[in-house]
Amino acid sequence: MNRKKIIIFAAAAVVTTLLLYWGLFRGTAVNVDAAPVKRGSMTVTVDGEGKTRARVKTTITAPISGKMSRIRLLEGDNIPHDFPITEIDPNPPVQRFPDRFDDRPNLRAAKVFSPTAGRILRIFQKSEGFVAAGTPLVEVGDPDNIEIVVDILSTEAIKIPPGAPIKITGQGFPEPVNARVQLIEPQAITKISALGVEEQRVNVVGVFLSKPPRFGDNFRIDVSIVVWETDDALTVPSSAIFRCGDDWCVYVAESRRARQRTITIGQQNAQDAQVLGGLDEGETVILHPPNQLSDGLRVDIR
Repeated sequence: MNRKKIIIFAAAAVVTTLLLYWGLFRGTAVNVDAAPVKRGSMTVTVDGEGKTRARVKTTITAPISGKMSRIRLLEGDNIPHDFPITEIDPNPPVQRFPDRFDDRPNLRAAKVFSPTAGRILRIFQKSEGFVAAGTPLVEVGDPDNIEIVVDILSTEAIKIPPGAPIKITGQGFPEPVNARVQLIEPQAITKISALGVEEQRVNVVGVFLSKPPRFGDNFRIDVSIVVWETDDALTVPSSAIFRCGDDWCVYVAESRRARQRTITIGQQNAQDAQVLGGLDEGETVILHPPNQLSDGLRVDIR
């Protein structure tokens, strides 16, 4: 085969490939999902798992070392100020018979009283036995006077403004329970995530705006902290945007053609992105753009 024939065959192959490409990809429409660009309210939140915490708690400890009598209180019991908790015998006899002597006054024992009124939140040491001085015995507090503690990544915590609204959801209430941020603790701590990654996390403390329904101390709660919101935002679904170099782009459906367009975005949440430029309200953008989609291809909106 001479050189001229080789050039002719090569040119024919290129033309055939281009024609096939045009027929398969340019001539045949790609089925896509689409949604309009809308204007309306938008909220950006930092979400986390938190817990409730009694704002004032008192831990009653053993004043001396010795043998402690069994604590007969139950967690949840309400007690007044100076209520007797237990007694501790610093010099118990070698052998003692609880069934015969437990109910008799022990003149050698040190009495342990509650220094405050409240509810028994936790009993650390319930059974009779030897305890050392300083051993925690009982925790007393007011479960109606509680706050919120949320463990947040430090990179997320810096986005939270003072007094930010907090919404508690997923607890079976018909409406979210409202609170606000009172404090972001000044020091983060290092924790290991479930994936084994070191994370810097910080506690965000919130207060309820009204009496919390049916919450006690150390209850688990799902929390959304509002870091930004507006009633007038031009938004596009997050599933429509994609990176094109250093910019953000979308495909706009125009006259049954996909037109790639560079846009400027602002705030983002899981569902939407705020549009600052490049799109107008009412335009139609393609969701989850397929890999074969490119500028100018025909599209059919499902």
